[in-house]
Amino acid sequence: MKMKKLLLVDDDGLVLSTFGKGLTDHGYNVVLSDNGEDALKIALKEQPIDLAILDMRMPGMSGIETAQGLKSLGIASIFLSAYNDKEHVKQAIDEGALGYLMKPIDVEKAFPAIESALLRAIEIQKLFDIKHRLDAALETSNQVNVVVGIFMERHRIERQDAFELLRMKARSSRRKVKDIAEEILTAWHTVNLK
Repeated sequence: MKMKKLLLVDDDGLVLSTFGKGLTDHGYNVVLSDNGEDALKIALKEQPIDLAILDMRMPGMSGIETAQGLKSLGIASIFLSAYNDKEHVKQAIDEGALGYLMKPIDVEKAFPAIESALLRAIEIQKLFDIKHRLDAALETSNQVNVVVGIFMERHRIERQDAFELLRMKARSSRRKVKDIAEEILTAWHTVNLK
């Protein structure tokens, strides 16, 4: 089984060193950052990161803002905080946090929450990947449908015949229907913009 990579972000050096070492001792590959801005840069370089553990309150970019940036990269987060008031917990939940750990951190007690969050993060990543594939398929379908519509209008033929014409063009040039559709749409836009 591959070692899980965690991004630990906290402006407290003691938390980074002690909690980071505890996580490493439990078999995780841990990447450390003391601020949100650097955490985002690290996340871009250190892909894939399986889970981020973020301090809620940091100078500069807060844990919530950092989580938003990481979420756009498909990285799930759990939060660390010395505060357990309802407002902080609600903020974390609203941001999609997979957990909320209280400081001071006890690695043994944090371990179940981290493992649970990792399992959930895998499920979320799978959904994220499926969404991207579906978006790409939808975009391809839309492009093909537009080109089929253009063929129907230009050649005054039925939908199936128009699609068959597009497919024959793709086969004869040994390319994907999607690529031919993109090329035709680009040419069509160029001609119609002049």
